[in-house]
Amino acid sequence: MFKRKEKPVTKSLCSIADPNAPFNYVEAYKMLCTNIEFLRATQKCKNIMITSTVANEGKTNISINLALTLSGYNKSVCLVECDLRKPAIHRYIDSKKNSYGLTNVLKGQVEIGSVLHKVSGTKMSILLAGSIPPNPSELLSSSTMHTLVDELEQKFDYVIYDTPPSLLVTDAAALGKYMDGAVFVIKHNSTDRNAVQKAKSNLETGGVKILGAIYSTYNAKSASSYSTYSNYGYYDYYYSSDSNEKGSHLRQRKARRASDESDDYMEI
Repeated sequence: MFKRKEKPVTKSLCSIADPNAPFNYVEAYKMLCTNIEFLRATQKCKNIMITSTVANEGKTNISINLALTLSGYNKSVCLVECDLRKPAIHRYIDSKKNSYGLTNVLKGQVEIGSVLHKVSGTKMSILLAGSIPPNPSELLSSSTMHTLVDELEQKFDYVIYDTPPSLLVTDAAALGKYMDGAVFVIKHNSTDRNAVQKAKSNLETGGVKILGAIYSTYNAKSASSYSTYSNYGYYDYYYSSDSNEKGSHLRQRKARRASDESDDYMEI
């Protein structure tokens, strides 16, 4: 189902559903899902927002693969495209850019059931962005959006919201007040540390809870042991201050040992 009908603007999707996907790549998503399941055992964690600091950090790829992986655990999952300025998910499915979707539901033009795209062979559905509106932040912060979030929460085990970069526009912060938490995507050796801190601060000021962070394009083989990022380890893409921290560190050490067995460049 994941096919491109037009010349891509963003990177092609490395899907965990691809039988040739690297082992460590797939295992990283499984570990992420395990951590989310641990969080859910102690707090409400159904509506998860994926955001980044700036563009091209891999958040859309991660949003899709996270939703796919969760559905593989027999969970019903809905992926909602909330980047209403530069939508990209339509490139991965058989759909046109301005197909009816989220914005059309919010405007009362269509019912949500008529615009959900079911991913064949999975328990995953996708709600595309829909027609590009002139007022994305206002739509995402509206009471109608709040009602939609509540409706999707009742229908699915997990709802993943792919949002625009949080440093560039206020859309993520506007939607974040309806979320159980946000996961930050940070591109290794690319995103400026001060920019990350500023984006994180913007979300927290808006009342958004940060669940953790995912490192994208991190290569354990080439990273120096003295790198400012090396403390995180290859799969230390998700962190939390909850009581599962000790167990999470153990899983990270095991994953780092597994990563040493491969020379593949991993992107997550």
